[in-house]
Amino acid sequence: EKEKMRSNLLRAVSHDLRTPLTGIVGSASTLLENEDRIGREVGRKMLTDIQQDAEWLIHMVENLLSVTRISGGTTSLKKQDEIVEEVVSEAVLRIRKRFPSAKIDVAVPDELLIVPMDATLIEQVLINLMENSIRHSDSPLPISLKVSNKRSGAVFTISDQGKGIDPSRIPDIFDGKANKGSSDSSRGLGIGLSICKSIILAHDGKIFAENNINGGARFTFVLPMKGDNDYA
Repeated sequence: EKEKMRSNLLRAVSHDLRTPLTGIVGSASTLLENEDRIGREVGRKMLTDIQQDAEWLIHMVENLLSVTRISGGTTSLKKQDEIVEEVVSEAVLRIRKRFPSAKIDVAVPDELLIVPMDATLIEQVLINLMENSIRHSDSPLPISLKVSNKRSGAVFTISDQGKGIDPSRIPDIFDGKANKGSSDSSRGLGIGLSICKSIILAHDGKIFAENNINGGARFTFVLPMKGDNDYA
């Protein structure tokens, strides 16, 4: 299973890195070779594209660094008791910096919820899932991040009100396979969801995707709390 996931990750990496790198090189070359003939607006658009692709590559590197921490087999997770509200707040703060216009509704329990976790990795999962909803929902409506305290553990749910997930993709959506239907692979699901799965499994948790009854996609993961050795 680990070899299969590693193989899928390698394919996803090559697929997801090639397009932004090609875009950066192409835009930079056009600007250098046609500086005098390119209008101000066109030039600014190319520079914006370069900036966005570069930011995406930085995000990809963060993802790769996260997965190397949990897939090498030599380093165990450094779990510490963390206040869930603080971890959620940090993830939302970071995603709002990258997507200033995104609307995010956040709901956490009133009681103090403490869960053993590697906070940096769980933040990465939350960021990946929120970015996925923002990019792929094709809806201006807010996305939702809800945390609840259930018998099964701490339940994190990220949902949107967009077009939902192609039902044929749901069974293998976390396997790191590129979205064949996407012409822009740098914005595909690719490696991000695969890394989410790796991180959650390393925490002895569960993660799954589904479509909302009223439309849109919903991603849920469950983290065991202290004493939760067996849960659905």
